Amino acid sequence: MNNFSDNRDFMKSGFDLPEREFVSDQEKGIAPPPIEKDIDDFIDIIELPKVEETDLKNKNLFSCLCARRSRRKYTDNAISLMELSVLLWATQGVQKIIPAYKKTGHISLRPVPSAGGRQCFETYLAINNVAGLKAGIYLYRPLKHEVAFLYMVEDLPAKLIYAYGGEDYQAEARWLGHAPVVFLWSCVPYRGEWRYHMEAHRLMLLDIGHVCQNLYLACEALGLGTCAIAAYVQKATDELLHLDGENEYVVYISGVGRLPE
Repeated sequence: MNNFSDNRDFMKSGFDLPEREFVSDQEKGIAPPPIEKDIDDFIDIIELPKVEETDLKNKNLFSCLCARRSRRKYTDNAISLMELSVLLWATQGVQKIIPAYKKTGHISLRPVPSAGGRQCFETYLAINNVAGLKAGIYLYRPLKHEVAFLYMVEDLPAKLIYAYGGEDYQAEARWLGHAPVVFLWSCVPYRGEWRYHMEAHRLMLLDIGHVCQNLYLACEALGLGTCAIAAYVQKATDELLHLDGENEYVVYISGVGRLPE
């Protein structure tokens, strides 16, 4: 019989344990990490359209909740830049910056909750078919609501298909490889560890669920489809985004596309 209980404590809160001995970097008075990654100055930046309620096809939250499903069948039609803008804003857009208070570091208020306001994720986009954008890998810049073009990838669909499940899932993963855009969320763990030390890892995994659920609801509001993937080839996915796999690594993936009539 497998002893699953060895790993179950990871899911439990440990803040009230009497044997808690660690001291976080925040408690030590160490400056917090930045809210978003630095990028090279020469990278192409594309400003995104401002998001308005009128951009939504379905403004009824109850209807979106009832309709929410994982959808993998997409047409070959492109996603518009406005639609991409809505999806990015709904998942990680910055609404307000609260200045540092009592050594908390700056906190960014967004449409998704985050433990301690740490917002430990970066949003990468593998773009195959978005109107006005060339194919390749992009990084969302939430503070200014823009995307940065990072680089092109030779045969990007094949790389995405392989990242889904290696050699064994080529046929099953075709939908992801050819999705107009694939959201790949990375975690920068020190953003959470700075405040919550060992407890941060459980909290960060909870938070990425909030992010992806907002993507689902935003897709329903736009008439688009999405399907989240938690089972993927970690090393291949990190390499696709040029991540070191230790200080930053992928934690969730979701393809987005236009639904058949």
